[in-house]
Amino acid sequence: MREAQFGVVLINWNGANDTLAALDSLLLATPRPDHVIVIDNGSVDDSLDRLRDWSALHAPSWCEVVPSALDSVDASGWLLIVAADRNLGFSGANNVGLRYLASRTTASHFMLLNNDAMVAPDCFAQMASAIRDAPDAGLLSPVIFRHPNRDEVWYAGGIEIPQRALIVHALTPASADRPYSTTFVTGCAMTIARPLYDDQGGLAEIYNPIYWEDADYSRRACDAGWRVAVAPRAHVYHRVGSSGAGERLTPRTAYFQNRNRALYVRRNYHGTDRLLGLAYLGVTKPSRALMEVFRGHGALGWAIFRGFLRGMTQRAW
Repeated sequence: MREAQFGVVLINWNGANDTLAALDSLLLATPRPDHVIVIDNGSVDDSLDRLRDWSALHAPSWCEVVPSALDSVDASGWLLIVAADRNLGFSGANNVGLRYLASRTTASHFMLLNNDAMVAPDCFAQMASAIRDAPDAGLLSPVIFRHPNRDEVWYAGGIEIPQRALIVHALTPASADRPYSTTFVTGCAMTIARPLYDDQGGLAEIYNPIYWEDADYSRRACDAGWRVAVAPRAHVYHRVGSSGAGERLTPRTAYFQNRNRALYVRRNYHGTDRLLGLAYLGVTKPSRALMEVFRGHGALGWAIFRGFLRGMTQRAW
């Protein structure tokens, strides 16, 4: 088996400070990933100018294109900036990067890295080691720590509770140094093996703009018989919530979280799990919405209820 080659997809949306810190970490990694593609998701601030300036100073080679011109790009460069004219959503923008890496490069593994995350210097060396130990893994993730509290684990695997339509992060890595199995890989640093991408394609864009697309892809991989695993010696540091509204619940966040949670259940659960998952949401989401209204958070309560209702009625495929 040939040594793993990595391509990285970063999404920027009005968040150049985070994106440049992520790029700094990729540039300093030993070894570096073979290809990095930044999708600027229709930013309306000075992000593109700052990305150009960083590239001119630091990138070994780079070019800038619009999505429609990707097929004509020379794939030998290290950094590619794609300037989208609108926000394509998390899945949509990542799929642009995935299609480019799959069709225009020889990368064996594609890492979707949040722009508010930074890789440890030896991340790709440790990921390559994990791939040698688990060549059958279709999905892999590093252990993800919070930043700047880098002694606090944010993700070390995932536990799905179908009866509550819930996925919980494991916060304690397995004691072994070798890759260990999980059922969920977060989109913060989701690493997709090329054969899995060839089999399953990209992320489901029904979840745009964000939330639950990583759970859906993990479920698809598991259901198709692929191994899903955590590489415990590979580390990423995540400034949690920096690319959105932090960790507080806003009406916008609540709407999409609740819509996409219901969509996820309808798309992926069957039999008793589907019945119990939908029943749980049907009881708890309207109750939670009403509770927020009584607390004086009318906009939040209405967003929770509208999101739940939309997720239960919208076409799910």
